[in-house]
Amino acid sequence: MSDTPNSRRVRHPGKSRIVGPARQADGTTTTAYRAVAPHVCGQCGAEIAPDALFSRHARPQMAYYSTGLSRVPMCVRCRPLQVEGEG
Repeated sequence: MSDTPNSRRVRHPGKSRIVGPARQADGTTTTAYRAVAPHVCGQCGAEIAPDALFSRHARPQMAYYSTGLSRVPMCVRCRPLQVEGEG
C-alpha cells in the first residue's frame, strides 16, 4: 500500500446529502440536496435548517487570490424546486 494522500483518506460526514434530480420554477433541472448541518443561503442569507431541501448554484467569486465561479447553497424561497417523483 502506498503512502499517497489518497491512500489514507478518511471519510467525514458531509454537510448535505444528494436527494436527486429536481425541477426548478423555470423548468430546468438541477440537483436537490438535503441539509445535514445548517447552511446559509448564498442569495438571501437565510438559514437552511438541517433536513431542509436546497439546491446549489454558481455564483461569481471575486477574491484577490482567485476568480471564477463558486457553487453556493440556495434556499427554496430563492430557488423554488420540486423533487422529481414527489407530489
